[in-house]
Amino acid sequence: MEGITNNQTVSATQLGLFESIADLLLIDPIFIFGIVLIAVPLMLICKKEGSVHKGKMIFLSLVMYYYLCVMLGHIVGIPTLKEYIRLSRLGETFFNPKLNLIPLSDGFSLSFVLNIFLFIPLGFLCPFISKSYKKMKNTLLIGIGLSLFIEIAQLFTLYRATDINDLLTNVMGTFIGYLCSKWILSKREGLEAYSETTPIKRDCTVYVPIIIIAVTSILGFFS
Repeated sequence: MEGITNNQTVSATQLGLFESIADLLLIDPIFIFGIVLIAVPLMLICKKEGSVHKGKMIFLSLVMYYYLCVMLGHIVGIPTLKEYIRLSRLGETFFNPKLNLIPLSDGFSLSFVLNIFLFIPLGFLCPFISKSYKKMKNTLLIGIGLSLFIEIAQLFTLYRATDINDLLTNVMGTFIGYLCSKWILSKREGLEAYSETTPIKRDCTVYVPIIIIAVTSILGFFS
């Protein structure tokens, strides 16, 4: 009996370790389904635009999808159906506003710095995914839009706060990420090819980051 108990303990430990790793890597049916939802429009866009760099765009789009899954689901926290069911059973309300509209009320804290780093990947990846985001205003707009979505969504969570400082730091992070991508692309393509005044023809790839954000947010709600 003692041998069986030890084996069961080892098996339970191994199962717990596997579940922890799987949770960290987001290995679940919803995550895989999201890849399919993103891959289909990506292939259609690549076919329509005849992109010669479609492999790179698809890879970076999936990197962005994974980044957003980790950020929205494990760091900033957005409302989920599971949480709403739990709150309903506890008799709690869904709308729980905790607002801070005073900029820099906590000074330059660790949270302030971390929120900047949180959005650097967004500003960095967008210009590589679509040439439309080589324009700074387009990249900043998507950073502002995602940050606003997060802050508004947090009005409907129990333990999160909607903070103007988060919006400011997220936009700063997006801008820093954009500058990093601009530096790399300017080295590769030349400064003139990456000038803000250079006309850039808008194409369907401009919708790729928006599609990824939409898919991640919707599936995150049902996860």
